[in-house]
Amino acid sequence: MAELIIAAGKTALAHIRKNGLSPDDISTIFGASGAAKWLAIAGLDHKVFARFMTQRTNKTPVDLFGTSVGAFKLAGAARQDADTTLKVMADAYIAQSYEGKIDFTSIDKQTDIVFEKFMGHGHAGDVSKGIDEILVNEKYRLHIGTVRCHGGLNAPVWRQGIALARAGLLSTFTDRHLIGLTERAVFSDPRSDIHFSARDGFPVRQAALTPQNFTKALRASGAIPVYMAPVHLEEDPAHIYHDGGMLDYHPVPHSFWPETEGLVLYPHFYDHFKLRWFDKFYPWRKVAADKLDNVVMLAPSRDWVKALPDGKIPSRQDFPKYRKNEAERFEKWHEVLRRSNALGEMFIDACERGTISDMVEPL
Repeated sequence: MAELIIAAGKTALAHIRKNGLSPDDISTIFGASGAAKWLAIAGLDHKVFARFMTQRTNKTPVDLFGTSVGAFKLAGAARQDADTTLKVMADAYIAQSYEGKIDFTSIDKQTDIVFEKFMGHGHAGDVSKGIDEILVNEKYRLHIGTVRCHGGLNAPVWRQGIALARAGLLSTFTDRHLIGLTERAVFSDPRSDIHFSARDGFPVRQAALTPQNFTKALRASGAIPVYMAPVHLEEDPAHIYHDGGMLDYHPVPHSFWPETEGLVLYPHFYDHFKLRWFDKFYPWRKVAADKLDNVVMLAPSRDWVKALPDGKIPSRQDFPKYRKNEAERFEKWHEVLRRSNALGEMFIDACERGTISDMVEPL
């Protein structure tokens, strides 16, 4: 089981060591930003939703929160047929093609193709029906994390670049480098009665997730400033909406999520968490364990990652790297996806056999 890490915060650790882990223990599932990094755990996610969570007997809906690709995958998981949808999404993500220039237009086009494939699957490409499935699913309540931009980020692209550069410099000293530029904006299933509080100092703007704004909210969750086109919402035309990963790169419940009695299940491609987008540049800046009290993290081990093609998990930098030989990228990414399915089988086996109580470790 060395390939799969199962680690938990203090409360979650005590629970698992005493009782094991059941889908009825889970109240929330989180998904992190990371673009192509998600492929390293796509098979794990598939097993979580297509097998583990299908055994849940507790009728209370499970909340799903994600930013960027984390929001995309959780949207797929919240459809009626998560089994098929998550497989379609992974294949569609791998099949993105950037033979020409990589710019706003080409990225938007490929994002649309991925979205239409996994949201329109089973409905002849009609994404509206896929969205309807999510908003009536009694098992889940989806919450999409974005940022509502202010100041230099709520401006033309050239000013966004300047604002980000300044924030990047400030990030060497503080995790509040985006104050005045961003406001956490969460689009929530209207059936949910959950309320957020800004414990980390960043305001939380909560809005209803509707059939009308669903596509734009999901697109905004992964729209990286400068690199991707900004998103404008009809209900708030004065503001740009961008990548939720700027504030919640690897979302941490302690930052804004209400305390719950259940556990937060967190399939993750790293064995640690980074709070903000800029934090990824500082190896020492990791989220402390006391901020992850009821979190159960599932992640591939570093040795497992080293054995992957290229010795690393996929990243969006692979798009330009393999632009002249996309067939090689397709092959390598499919191999990563295939291996990630084994991680999912390990998790299911540990839960069913009860060995998870022995293998879980502290975060």
